[in-house]
Amino acid sequence: MNRQLKFRVWDKLAKVYIYPDKGYQGHYILTLNGLFNNLQNGSGSEEYEVEQWTGLIDKMGRDIYSGDIVSFEYEEGEKQEDVRKDRGEVVFKDGMFCFKSGVWWATNDLNFRVDSLLLIGNMNQTPELLKNEN
Repeated sequence: MNRQLKFRVWDKLAKVYIYPDKGYQGHYILTLNGLFNNLQNGSGSEEYEVEQWTGLIDKMGRDIYSGDIVSFEYEEGEKQEDVRKDRGEVVFKDGMFCFKSGVWWATNDLNFRVDSLLLIGNMNQTPELLKNEN
């Protein structure tokens, strides 16, 4: 099995994302316990938050990472009118990526529509998108 691993890193001080796989020219170490250390300026650990790519792509062709906020559809029954919409934060829980909204949605749930995924923000830049939801 060949699974591509991609990461992005939220720089808490500069409030920007670093994409090590997209031409980032810095020197860094990504440790096995998920810590990012910038070798150029000696910063690391507490100043950065590492987020992993889920392997999912939204309907606009954008990669979805942990910490992103997505909208999605799911089926509660067999009729077209039984399709519901929700939004949630992408989190890694119990060995899989899930959506945290009013309920937990596993990305392998049979009633979840993967073609309905739409990236609408992320928790570091737009956490207000989840306020007052479910």
